[in-house]
Amino acid sequence: FDPPVKLTAKPGGGYRPQLAVSPDGSLNVVYYDRVESGDVVRYRRSEGGGRWSDPEAISPLDGRNWGPDLIARADGSLVVTWDHAAPDFSSQGWLRTRSPSGAWGEAAAMTPGGGGYEVGSTHVAPGVGDSLYYVYIGRPLGGPGDPFYAYWRYSDGATWTEPVAFTDGRRSAWHTNVEARPDGSVQAGWDEGPGGGGTELMVADGRDGRFGPAQNLSAGARQGERPHWAFAPDGSDYVTYFHRGQASRPMHVFVRRRQGGTWGPVAEPSAGLGGYHFDPEIAVDQRGTLCMVWGWDGGEEAELLYSLSRDGERWSPPRRVAAIGWGKPGLPSIDVDAQGRFHVVWNQGVRGYNEVYYASLPPRTGD
Repeated sequence: FDPPVKLTAKPGGGYRPQLAVSPDGSLNVVYYDRVESGDVVRYRRSEGGGRWSDPEAISPLDGRNWGPDLIARADGSLVVTWDHAAPDFSSQGWLRTRSPSGAWGEAAAMTPGGGGYEVGSTHVAPGVGDSLYYVYIGRPLGGPGDPFYAYWRYSDGATWTEPVAFTDGRRSAWHTNVEARPDGSVQAGWDEGPGGGGTELMVADGRDGRFGPAQNLSAGARQGERPHWAFAPDGSDYVTYFHRGQASRPMHVFVRRRQGGTWGPVAEPSAGLGGYHFDPEIAVDQRGTLCMVWGWDGGEEAELLYSLSRDGERWSPPRRVAAIGWGKPGLPSIDVDAQGRFHVVWNQGVRGYNEVYYASLPPRTGD
């Protein structure tokens, strides 16, 4: 990777960055910072990764605005989602669109409001044309034992469906996500089970505003959480996630490949490297090369790592994306441009203060 660029500064720092490459090759990043008035979602843009626009506030300037997600659509527009939490811990999901000309539309509420409800893990993916898929977890704001349900909504470009539950509440749902294939179909995922560890990874395919039955990827395999995908030119689906071992410690990052409707064996790019491994993300270029990034804490040092593969089963030895030299990395976001350059952002720091970093991996010239 090229040397990293720091995108944030004191006093606000930055958390939970998301990156998306627009069709024209421009880079778009959102994250939230912590300032006196609240936690604010910011947007920055770059033509090539060297010079970035000034941070632009795109959420309310008060309250807690957390967990942004970001997609770039084929027409050059952007869609951002985030959660806004009130002082009483009730929260609501919001969505905002940036037009190809750069104008931001009004933010729209996507989940129940008015207090008394808690949401999180809001994500969005493009469908065919102007359609969108939106997923999240939610529950009435009650006792700590009340389960979160995983929900989805669909827009045909004009109207949104009412929320539909993926889950039945027998187990709590966590860490929803949804990402789009090149043909406009999507895959959604979440994990179910006790919070903090021991969760099973569930996925469901969506097309034309509907989702099929959920599939348990942990059945006969490893438990896991926080799914992310890459959809290869040959039609293969790749899903990555991490697994918690004893005492809920994040010990492994995994990848599985689905080809011809069948999921293959579990691969472990982190195998052989001690320490803690967490928050994996993955992307694939036009030649089918996969790049996976994840957070690593080896005790005496902690950095963002990456590994490359051509088939999802054999992975190169983990290498450092950068040598930041302080704090712990986490929550990376990765995308790839038309020339095959991978772009990644992540937050790194200590409890109470993080910064956002950007780095890119030049295209490979051989196999």
